[in-house]
Amino acid sequence: MSSKELFKLNPIKFCLAMGLQIIAAVGEVVVAYVLTLQFDAAKNRNLSLFLTWTLIQLSSYVMVFLFYNLAGIVWQKLIQNYLHLIRRELTDHYFADSQKHAVSAVQNRMTNDLKLLHNDYLDSFRYMVGMLAGIVGVAFSLVTFQWSLLVACLIFAAIQIYLPKLLDKPLQKATEKVSVANRKYLKTLGDWLIGLSEVRRYLASDKLFKTIAENSGRLEAANIEKEKVDQELDYLNQLAYSLGDVLIFLLTGFLVVNNWAAFGLIASIGNFNGALFGSLQGVANYGGRMRATNKLREEIFVARKKIQSEQKSNLEQAVSFSIHNLAIDFRNGEAVTFPDFQVKAGEKILLTGDSGTGKSTLLKLILGELQASRGKYFNQKGEKIQPDLAEIGYLPQDPVLFPVTIVENITMFNSKLLNRVKSAIEKVQFAGDMAKFSAGIETKIDLDQLNVSGGQRQKIVLARSMVHQSKLILIDEATSAIDQAATMKILRQLTKTDATIVFIAHNFNQEMHQLFDREIHLKK
Repeated sequence: MSSKELFKLNPIKFCLAMGLQIIAAVGEVVVAYVLTLQFDAAKNRNLSLFLTWTLIQLSSYVMVFLFYNLAGIVWQKLIQNYLHLIRRELTDHYFADSQKHAVSAVQNRMTNDLKLLHNDYLDSFRYMVGMLAGIVGVAFSLVTFQWSLLVACLIFAAIQIYLPKLLDKPLQKATEKVSVANRKYLKTLGDWLIGLSEVRRYLASDKLFKTIAENSGRLEAANIEKEKVDQELDYLNQLAYSLGDVLIFLLTGFLVVNNWAAFGLIASIGNFNGALFGSLQGVANYGGRMRATNKLREEIFVARKKIQSEQKSNLEQAVSFSIHNLAIDFRNGEAVTFPDFQVKAGEKILLTGDSGTGKSTLLKLILGELQASRGKYFNQKGEKIQPDLAEIGYLPQDPVLFPVTIVENITMFNSKLLNRVKSAIEKVQFAGDMAKFSAGIETKIDLDQLNVSGGQRQKIVLARSMVHQSKLILIDEATSAIDQAATMKILRQLTKTDATIVFIAHNFNQEMHQLFDREIHLKK
């Protein structure tokens, strides 16, 4: 994220916003300049000239407020387009990097972090441009009155610009803490609210409230710390502003008394001071905030980088695989080691084992959702391959649905597969369920109200695998919510296909067991 990128996105809007901001800032200086001429005209008792300058001053006020508002509107439109682009690039990156990202971290990046950069970097940049223009305007005006005033102002300007740099590192650290605290808070909400019904059932609200309150407290503390540093920065700026204002006014009085400056300058020097030191204060303040975002901007720049995904031609359709010395180590110190075995094309494998033997983990390793610590899995020829994951059907314990129609959840937005939907629905015993929905397959899934049951969710995902005609299907207890009679019919349909199937299940009866070619039992 940078002002240069923002300019490249839309140079016309960028220049228009900056132009309006600069004209408005210079207009404020014009108001102060005209005030000097007004007082000179009043001193000389020239009413017509006084009224002329008053009319010019009023016109300048109207222009200043109008142009500032127009600049803000144009700038916000440009920023929103820019943030939309960044969110799209972040989404593309997260999609293509094949890593498992915490939902809370992604939410924090796309909301809180971008909001911080919007306020502390992009908006600060616009304000600084206007303030720098105001500083130049004041400097030019003071030179026309008395060069010594400009020299004095430059000295105080140097002091005011230097002081806030003392807080650069604390402000940057405080900004990072807000981002980290918000990410942890979002993760806590996600981890606990997903099991809200269980918390209610066991009357464990005290623990819920305490946990959320603790993380909320950390976020509040981080925001307070950032506000504290912001206020310290404002204090230093205000102190430098006030001292400079008093001393410049004294110098002006000395010059006027000695007839070295226009009389009207006594009235307008306060306005010039306000424009100059107010702008210097703003430049120092907003500049500090911009520098505080450097690390965050670098992180987002990395997270936006386009990842060159593997070409489709380099991928191989996975129909079989073999496991050799495969193992995975977890952060908590536990490890799972898998026995060597082969699964041939078209085989129907029943994968069993005690809890903790890594049945679900094995499927996630095959899919690349987890990375093995050692060992490999190959195709049947013993060659390591880059599997085409789109060709692998995966049915997890908790099926993933999207807030779109049932048919879109089955086809995964591929309209070319619509002609296969009806047959797949019948094979997974979902036709009877469809009659309960007034809109049929066009019923939209409501993830909040859960308008489909657990068994219906599993049938939808089973139909998804059949519609895509996957040659390798990995099923992780994906019929646990379906009644035994329907499960038996579904298994018969699945085992009739030529697809390779690895099915994880518990409590299989003998009739179901006979549908599979063999069983692989994992042990600790």
